[in-house]
Amino acid sequence: MILRRPLSALLLLCLPVAGTFAAEPALEKLLPLKPEIRKIFDQSCVMCHGEVIDGQQEIRDDLDLSTDEAIRSTLPEVGRLKQYVLEDTMPHKPKLGRRLRGDPKMQERLTALKADYDKHGDKAVLLAWLKDVVATTGEKKE
Repeated sequence: MILRRPLSALLLLCLPVAGTFAAEPALEKLLPLKPEIRKIFDQSCVMCHGEVIDGQQEIRDDLDLSTDEAIRSTLPEVGRLKQYVLEDTMPHKPKLGRRLRGDPKMQERLTALKADYDKHGDKAVLLAWLKDVVATTGEKKE
């Protein structure tokens, strides 16, 4: 009985580590983010993927792009990110979280975010950064 408790405590301590995954090698080559990429992520991506809004973090599709470590632990396929950029899926067709969809200020902010993304040529910058990554299509990895 005495041995079970320390073992149980040790197993409980290991559970959070078991829930994370190691970043794929292609992603590791891209981290830490270059300042110009961090700027694009902060201005165009983090609103839906990691920003704290009204005291609650916005996390769409379980993806947090707010820090390098969050990217490392939540982005399973950097190739899928490249595909989304190629297809203009993000930020041109983003969906705000359910709690923000009805907020007119958030809709305005999203519209401005899309316009700035185009105006600053952010797609070209991201694609240059992802030049060595093979785009991923098809079903998402689980």
